[in-house]
Amino acid sequence: SGLEANAMHMQKMRSRLLERITTGLEDSTGKTDISRVNGPLNADQRLPNTLSIGLKGVQSGRLLADIGEVVACSAGSACHSSSGPTMSYSAILKAMNVPPEFAVGTLRLSVGPNTSLEDVDFAADVIVKEATRQLNT
Repeated sequence: SGLEANAMHMQKMRSRLLERITTGLEDSTGKTDISRVNGPLNADQRLPNTLSIGLKGVQSGRLLADIGEVVACSAGSACHSSSGPTMSYSAILKAMNVPPEFAVGTLRLSVGPNTSLEDVDFAADVIVKEATRQLNT
């Protein structure tokens, strides 16, 4: 059905986004422990259109300020909002046992049925570039 096809497409785009961010940060920093998926380890147990990823050593509020004009994303969890570069992290992320060093760098990204590989690659490249810049300052 169309709904199943959309879900499969979004899951593929979400997985590609995760892979591009993870490998991009590993390549640019030489470290393998920079990113962490927030939520079930089994990708099939996560929403097909949403990626919550924690970036260790990154302040998500600051990252959003730097990339918000070119990549649509949010900081923290859907149930929490805060402004400024020194945001705290949500009770939702705490309840999910997200370590604080990843929680303060959490980005929430969504894809849709019309999201293309080019969209995902562009967003991942922008996120990696700015996160790496933040990590190196």
